[in-house]
Amino acid sequence: MPINSKNKSLIIWFLVVLIVFSILSIGSHTVEPIAEKVSYSQIIKILDKVEDQGNSATIVIQGTSWRVTVEDEVYITTAPLTDTIIEDLGKHKNLEIRFMEPKKPSILLDIFITWLPFVIIFYFIYRFMKSTSKQGGPAGRMDQFGKSGASIIMPGIDTTRFDDVAGCDEAKEELEDLVDFLRHPRKFNDMGSKLPKGVLLHGPPGTGKTLLAKAMAGEANVPFILTDGSAFVEMFVGVGASRVRDLFDQAHSLAPCVVFIDEIDAIGKKRGGPGGSGNDEREQTLNQILVEMDGFAENAGIIILAATNRVDTLDNALTRPGRFDRKVSVGLPDAGGREEILKIHTRKVPIHTDLNLELIARTTAGFSGADLANLVNEASIIAALEEAPVVNDDHFDRARDKITMGKPRKSMKMTEESRRATAIHEAGHALLAYYLEDADPLHKVTIIPHGRALGLTMQLPEDDKYSWSKKENLARIQVLFGGYIAEKMFYGIEGTSTGVSNDLMRAKQIAETMVKDYGMGSVGPVYFGSTSTYGNRGADTSDLAKEEFDEAVKEIMDDALRSAERLLKEKREHIVILTNMLLEQDTVLADELEGMFGILDIYFEEDE
Repeated sequence: MPINSKNKSLIIWFLVVLIVFSILSIGSHTVEPIAEKVSYSQIIKILDKVEDQGNSATIVIQGTSWRVTVEDEVYITTAPLTDTIIEDLGKHKNLEIRFMEPKKPSILLDIFITWLPFVIIFYFIYRFMKSTSKQGGPAGRMDQFGKSGASIIMPGIDTTRFDDVAGCDEAKEELEDLVDFLRHPRKFNDMGSKLPKGVLLHGPPGTGKTLLAKAMAGEANVPFILTDGSAFVEMFVGVGASRVRDLFDQAHSLAPCVVFIDEIDAIGKKRGGPGGSGNDEREQTLNQILVEMDGFAENAGIIILAATNRVDTLDNALTRPGRFDRKVSVGLPDAGGREEILKIHTRKVPIHTDLNLELIARTTAGFSGADLANLVNEASIIAALEEAPVVNDDHFDRARDKITMGKPRKSMKMTEESRRATAIHEAGHALLAYYLEDADPLHKVTIIPHGRALGLTMQLPEDDKYSWSKKENLARIQVLFGGYIAEKMFYGIEGTSTGVSNDLMRAKQIAETMVKDYGMGSVGPVYFGSTSTYGNRGADTSDLAKEEFDEAVKEIMDDALRSAERLLKEKREHIVILTNMLLEQDTVLADELEGMFGILDIYFEEDE
């Protein structure tokens, strides 16, 4: 239960009631001094002794309870007041006997004390359930167990438009005609056109599928009903189907409208067979969705949008025409799309007038819309921590490094020898990236630890890449070999470190892919892929063929190693220079190498 002002007052009242309850409990009991409990026969012996010594005693009798006081000592016992006992007591001359009426219990007080804790507990449970139900969701209260729990955004409230969405122009175009249909249904009805019942948005996470759906409803100026596939998943059979019915009832009552089901693969997976859900509740829920989509009339003004990252796992009955008539791919944005996304997310951020969003977009290949939003936020956080007036290129550069490589571990203490070895290793990578024509251009190199890496060499492609040639793949392998070769050149084969293991693994993976998937090896254009791990590939392939593939992989790696080693031996002086620069300043940008290496290259050419 959230601690707001209302709940604070409830807590205060609870404490007050608890204090009152404690006082009443204390008041209901007589405060008695410490007394020794003895038997009746012992009491008689004590009284006899008192009589012999000429002392006095007092007995207070209340029903069957006796309280005997002898000087400073108190004794208690229980005994019925019989004739024999009265005769015994009458023998003691120095004994004072007092009689008190038995205490009558307060029935109301007893009831109050007994039931008050249960009333308090019940009240607070009730308040908790009521508070939870107000937070939404079908699990909030039992009377909402079969409700959809969908969020409804009415027109004009937090309206999102297509102008707020960037990096997916083709997807927006696919939805624009549906917006026109919702705005002007008559012109389409006159032509006999049918409004698609469902549109499936698919693509990687963070590419803006939910934002697109919301923007479509905003452009059409119709209600937007938002839910997700997991909201229909329940352990009780029939609950999911009930929530589906409630969702479509809401849609009919608000038509025309847009219904959006995020992560529909949670309930829409293929039934039966491998990858099927094998769950009666999920299958019932999916069947109910199919029935509802078939049930509402054509051109009813209801469009069902759904989003998934795994379109291949969806049931065929869900994706057939008449259900989800359109499938719209929402992929990762290209450089132009990333720049437009950055412009949107920097609208409310004070940025430097010289901030180059085009360069930032070019250096963030593979970023989704969500990644770019996070990049802008991280850059603004860095600027705020430094109390900078605006966000500049350096803030974005550090934010990108933090996202892609992890936070710099500046507190990590390294010996000078370890720093030198790391600098030599990274210099080997950097020089190959700098000089190889087919490698991605060098951006910067650093020996500041990031994550598990002691140093990093960053390359940035000039353009978005969607495929790689054989030369480009060979260049990638050569750059990965750079660290190993540089260590061997300066420390010998015995001085190479375990830091090369990840480089060698990645180099082997590229070589295997070249041979087994792309036909770039000596065995020719033969496909040997289809599985993610090399050990499971080609189970039905002969041992001889596997040996040929392995030999082709080794041949690619050996050739790349020899070529990279030959180049680095020619640039040995360059490695020394770059190593010293890294030891002095930790990070070196590619621009800093242009003039220095240019002069050095001219010198060596003239020397030759």
